[in-house]
Amino acid sequence: MIKKLRTSFLLPAELAETAGKYVDATMDLSTADPFIARITGLLETDIDNLNAAITAVRVNKLVDDVAAADATRDDLFVGFRDLVDAHKRRTSQAIIDAYEQIWPLIEKAGTTLYRLGYAEQSGKLEALFAELDKPENQTAIATMHADGIYADLKQAQADFVTIYNERLDEDTRKDYPTLSEAKGKTVPHVNILLDAINILDETDTGTHDTLIERLNGITTEIMAVARARKSRGENELEAAE
Repeated sequence: MIKKLRTSFLLPAELAETAGKYVDATMDLSTADPFIARITGLLETDIDNLNAAITAVRVNKLVDDVAAADATRDDLFVGFRDLVDAHKRRTSQAIIDAYEQIWPLIEKAGTTLYRLGYAEQSGKLEALFAELDKPENQTAIATMHADGIYADLKQAQADFVTIYNERLDEDTRKDYPTLSEAKGKTVPHVNILLDAINILDETDTGTHDTLIERLNGITTEIMAVARARKSRGENELEAAE
């Protein structure tokens, strides 16, 4: 059984390095399965793009502003989503009706849309706003007292678009993806590769033991580093408090 890689714990450079090690191990030890070969080929491109984006981040100061603006809108979307979701447990029928009116619109847009790349997330949010800004939906949002955070979310999205467009103006002569977009393509392909090898092993037990052992070793090594960093950060935060 292949160990799960917690990609959310990894820094971009760690993700690129780990994906590269997965590809090397798979190419060295895997059978000539055409699907596996296709995924490793996609990952090689992903890794190149991710490394290019990492390099760009180091030389483009505006990236920090884009990332900060994205984090703000992410936090506000999650806050708005969770606030609406909490109203399904209320006893007031008017509030429950408001919840049942708004929640399907959030689900349609995607309750985890904050994980998407910059441009795709913006498109999803703008489509959601178009629905939520309708008078009947504004009334429902106000009934749940979620109008304040909704206004903040819309402003955060507008601020993000302004900063992101400035970044695009800076990058018009460059041919690399944003860091978020590069990660957004790499992570699914990493997961698909691991899942595919796991399925191959289940259908042909024992054939891929050496490969799985090597992949698990790569995962264990990087996750130990990531978890140690996470724990250290939490300890430092507690000490500061």
